Amino acid sequence: MIQLVAVAAVGVVGIYAYNSFRKHMQAIQAEERKQAKAAQKPKSVGDLEHDPKTGRYRLKK
Repeated sequence: MIQLVAVAAVGVVGIYAYNSFRKHMQAIQAEERKQAKAAQKPKSVGDLEHDPKTGRYRLKK
């Protein structure tokens, strides 16, 4: 009888550990996706103004 209780206890601890590990890995993957998405966004270099002489745009001073 004690063996059955011990096996059940080990099983419950194993299931709890697996679920905790899975949640931790999902949090890490979500953070990695967030960082990858942030890296894909274009970075702003500033405001531009039109130069009527050349017809080109340049950074505002």
